[in-house]
Amino acid sequence: MLIEELEQILEEMAPKAFAEPWDNVGLLVGRRLAGVQRILVGLDLTEDVLVEAVTGRYQAIITHHPLMFAPLKRITDRDRVGVIVNQLIAADVATFACHTNLDGAPGGLCELVALELGLTDLGPLVHARRGWKKLVGFVPPEAVESVADACFKAGAGQIGAYHRCAFEVEGVGGFVAQEGARPAVGRIGRREAVSEVRWETVVPEECLAAVVQSFIATHPYEEPAFDIYPVEDEVVQAGQGRVGRLRINTPLASLVESVAEMLRLSEITYTGPPECVIDRVAVVTGSGGSLMEEAARHADLLITGDLRYHDAERAEDLGLALICAPHYELESWALRQWTTNLEERLASRHIAVKYSDAGRNPWKTVSRSVRRRPSNENLQLFGIQEADVQEGNDDDTLVLRIDGGSRGNPGPSAIGVVVEDSEGNVLEEVSARIGTTTNNVAEYQALITGLETALDRNGRQVRVLSDSELLVKQMRQEYRVRDPELKELYLEAVALVRRFAHVDIKHVPRAQNAAADTLVNKALDGRA
Repeated sequence: MLIEELEQILEEMAPKAFAEPWDNVGLLVGRRLAGVQRILVGLDLTEDVLVEAVTGRYQAIITHHPLMFAPLKRITDRDRVGVIVNQLIAADVATFACHTNLDGAPGGLCELVALELGLTDLGPLVHARRGWKKLVGFVPPEAVESVADACFKAGAGQIGAYHRCAFEVEGVGGFVAQEGARPAVGRIGRREAVSEVRWETVVPEECLAAVVQSFIATHPYEEPAFDIYPVEDEVVQAGQGRVGRLRINTPLASLVESVAEMLRLSEITYTGPPECVIDRVAVVTGSGGSLMEEAARHADLLITGDLRYHDAERAEDLGLALICAPHYELESWALRQWTTNLEERLASRHIAVKYSDAGRNPWKTVSRSVRRRPSNENLQLFGIQEADVQEGNDDDTLVLRIDGGSRGNPGPSAIGVVVEDSEGNVLEEVSARIGTTTNNVAEYQALITGLETALDRNGRQVRVLSDSELLVKQMRQEYRVRDPELKELYLEAVALVRRFAHVDIKHVPRAQNAAADTLVNKALDGRA
């Protein structure tokens, strides 16, 4: 595959016309006729990423953030960008940027995050406009094909996955050539009426000059007639951010936990009452503070990054909740998902696509070990007296991902438990059949098994993640336990909870509990 073919594929996935006016996207460095078999994807093009590309023999690098935002006055070895550009050229490695055009494209970064959060009825928060022009030219019939070819090669006539898009209709053109003219048809001083084709096509604004130049150069007339019109077209499925509706109205606190879990964050900042119920959610990857007013018109919650102190006050005035997802973590997560989509798109061409291992967050943090006591809320929840609880360290926390399932409800049932340390490393897995019972009983059995496993590992603090809303709300005493069989299991679970210094039980979407769910199905299928 050639670089120009990759450029075309990226244009289909993230059209440059969707980029913000200040952005710099597309092919930034490279030869369009060079070959490409290996592609490296990353958030930024750092020197480490470049080394990975060169040593790994990648012919192209696709980054989200452009290497160059502002025009370069010089390319030397005196600054970071100059050094990288020189090395790219020397190694013959092409580099592309897919930035705000990828953020807002269908299947782009904002949409991937929104889908992961389970949003439905998705649409852009701010609809994109292509910024196109329409070129209308008048061409002799015998010259239409050559003129069209030249314009298409210069960038005209592309609408999504369709190329060489144009319209033509035959008519009659008239003119009188004056002294000094050199008409291709007719004579000086006489009115001529000739057959012509009205030929029109769309042109991205950034290609307009090249297309017009190509039109004039290949047109047989001395003074070709043409018009250029602005095209005010709103793109229904593309634009900044995404906004959609949750399948089930959800408390803000639960959504905060879901976002933190998705991005594997130990902490995350947000504004708004934890108990407020969220219906509509807006997502803007990167820096979305400038879209806060627009989000408030369409959503109850905005998830974005790079928010400032006073943004929280402004959101409160607007009645908008905020989740401030770190820029690097949010975009890295989404870009990894998109890389998988690109890999699938290129699979038939046998092109290798890899997400860079060398990417890094430019911000560094210093962590202090803070010894915390369990919150009064959790102590009261299980009737534990504060004096009875020993202090623990966050590093000692075990994470229990639990799931239980029944095929038939009641029917053959099984449990799945994944035990992880605080950094997400899997320490132990449990996959077991438990006979014939119901889904809810299986969920409780998974919880009990998980707590017992944590105690066997001398765990003092545990964080339980379950996709059973019933179990979580019953354990948090938000729902009463009415079923006699469940009540017996509930009391057994509470007794186990009291043996820990701290227990945090959270509800997560099913998609985020896939590991435990897999263990359930493994046991039910007889593969455990």
